[in-house]
Amino acid sequence: MMRRAFWLLLSLFVAAEAWARVGGGESYSGGGSSSGGGSSDGGGAEIIFYILRFLFWLTIEHPAIGIPVDIIVIIGVIMWLRRKQDTTSVRIATSHAPAPSRSARLDELQRFDPNFSEITFTDFCYSLYARAHTARGTGELDRYAPYLSPAVRTALRAQNPRGLREVRGVIVGAMRVVSFTGLDTPQLRVTIEYEGNYTEVAAEGSQSWYTREMWVLERRRDILSPPPEKAKADHCPRCGAALATRTDGACEYCGVKINSGAFQWYVRSITGYQKEARGPLLTSNVPERGTELPTVRHSHFELDPAFEARVREIAIELQDAWTARDWERVRPLESEPLFQMHRYWIDAYRAQKLRNVVDDFRVTRIEPARQSTDAFYEAVTVRIFAEGRDHTVDDAGNVVAGSKTQLRRWSEYWTFIRSRGATGGTQSRSCPNCGAKVALGATGVCEYCGGKLTTGEFDWVLSRIEQDEAYGG
Repeated sequence: MMRRAFWLLLSLFVAAEAWARVGGGESYSGGGSSSGGGSSDGGGAEIIFYILRFLFWLTIEHPAIGIPVDIIVIIGVIMWLRRKQDTTSVRIATSHAPAPSRSARLDELQRFDPNFSEITFTDFCYSLYARAHTARGTGELDRYAPYLSPAVRTALRAQNPRGLREVRGVIVGAMRVVSFTGLDTPQLRVTIEYEGNYTEVAAEGSQSWYTREMWVLERRRDILSPPPEKAKADHCPRCGAALATRTDGACEYCGVKINSGAFQWYVRSITGYQKEARGPLLTSNVPERGTELPTVRHSHFELDPAFEARVREIAIELQDAWTARDWERVRPLESEPLFQMHRYWIDAYRAQKLRNVVDDFRVTRIEPARQSTDAFYEAVTVRIFAEGRDHTVDDAGNVVAGSKTQLRRWSEYWTFIRSRGATGGTQSRSCPNCGAKVALGATGVCEYCGGKLTTGEFDWVLSRIEQDEAYGG
């Protein structure tokens, strides 16, 4: 019986199957949900394997010692699982609790700044993160002095390995607003937590990193936010000219040296910096969490049938492109940050000669969760319930994770955005660079030649995917 218990213990560790898909199944920590959750890395799994193998040998060869050790290990695992279950229950029960009163909602800033847009702010934060890390690889961090304080630039340079030549492939895997304060004062402060990946190329070779960073941004409450086309950290915050700074940090055009958030968001500090050498794990198990929880509704409204049809169409198109590892074809269907994130994972699957497949994929239900409008965009968040046979195969067609037969059900919160005033329906035009007929997406890029399209209008596109256990409304 003790040996049976041992094999049961063994099965808890090694019988797990792995899944991944467009909306979940991997993270920038090397496995976990795409909204930022993590799972254990390959090194931990290998250690567990060797421990179990040793216990098995000890039980067979020296049962007088091995069996008591087995009992102790089994009791320890049971106690650990119980503690973990209790902790998980608390986390799930509180994951949808209102934010503390000290932290306001970002959209409340519209009372003082009618131009403020959460969508534009998110794009700005993604853009600034990528530009800052790329610039430290080229030695051009001082160019971004209007957005990055001297302390922040020093902190970023401190991460440089000896002989750094380039930082490339900068991807934001998840970005969360940790706190937002100051609405009752002239000065605002927002703390952003990033999870990201990038590769550093140095004299001794290249290394990919998983990072977690906390950026503290500030700005004056009563200024007017710039329009989306000038809110990507590539324009002077004061005069709007193309970003170019003199050696003293002042703008080459207006001559103003910016050292605060007087005109735009300004990064005052970076805290809690973590950096680990991890590659993407594409065969880790990611259990569904929160699928049975009630839908978090921020506002009550009915979904327009045309919008719901658009959601289903996008979901199918994304899943087909994911399986085909051909992400460029869905560029018009996603916002630029989400598109870049998904493309990173497609490239990772290609590099490891793997393909994630969801057979018999279908959206079973769509529930409304939230809708909002700002000066530039409309946004609708829905909860999507879906199912399929989720598995990963190698290039020879062998299943290396997941199951071709087991039906997996899940739900996620998807946020869609479109230009304010757009009338619906798929918009298209001829690309001025190659002449191809293309659908207009938020990226404003031709999916055939990569040329930039001039229009800023687009139909509904997917902007964000959040897991049940992470979504707070």
